[in-house]
Amino acid sequence: MVTLLNIGNTHTQVGHLEGGRAVLDRVMPTASWLEGGGAALSACPGDGPVLAACVVPAVRERLAGAARRVVFLEAGLVTEVDFNRVDSSTLGADRIANAVAAAALVAGPVVVVDCGTCITTEVLSAGGRFEGGAILPGRSLWRRALCSHTGQLPLVELAEATPAPLGRCTRDAILAGVDLGILGAVGRLVAASRQALGAPDCRVLAVGGDAGYFCRGLPGLEAGGDAFTLGGLARVASRLFAAAAGG
Repeated sequence: MVTLLNIGNTHTQVGHLEGGRAVLDRVMPTASWLEGGGAALSACPGDGPVLAACVVPAVRERLAGAARRVVFLEAGLVTEVDFNRVDSSTLGADRIANAVAAAALVAGPVVVVDCGTCITTEVLSAGGRFEGGAILPGRSLWRRALCSHTGQLPLVELAEATPAPLGRCTRDAILAGVDLGILGAVGRLVAASRQALGAPDCRVLAVGGDAGYFCRGLPGLEAGGDAFTLGGLARVASRLFAAAAGG
């Protein structure tokens, strides 16, 4: 069995390859990899090869010494997407996987908005060519920055509802600034990306743990599904590990 790992800054998705598709098995804190190191792989399904999209260098270092074969996703392993227009050496593995998943799902231009610790956009033109994208702090990161770098601002919990623009206390003002403001930022990025593609009506897929908030707050966003990034890994893994995958 081929194991798929989407290792983000906060959470890790653990899945496996089944019939050429990704199956999400569980979600775990990324910190647990640092506590357990390569031994944490013993809790993953199967004993075959592992394809990992990892954006945490300390976890990558631990997993590199694991007994099981772990391959880390990078652009050089990908044939499904053309990365020639960007500096792929600096491209996060999660963004590479998102691009592969998007190219498999949408034949024409497409924008992916990955809503996690950071928010990233992955923009593809027709034919699966990666055109670039953007990175900005996610909602939790903005909150922590305000709390950590000021003397009086509290750490405000995440809220699912879109806030009112006129906060009448400090907490509500932070909600207005962060949660309403970030909708404006992402909406502007989406519009500008569509304009750059010359595709004002192209599909926009929202993925990641906070995707629901943005789908509710921004018209035109489609939910890409919980296993979207794992799906990109599955496409690459099916080719790399054809024998182990039964292909």
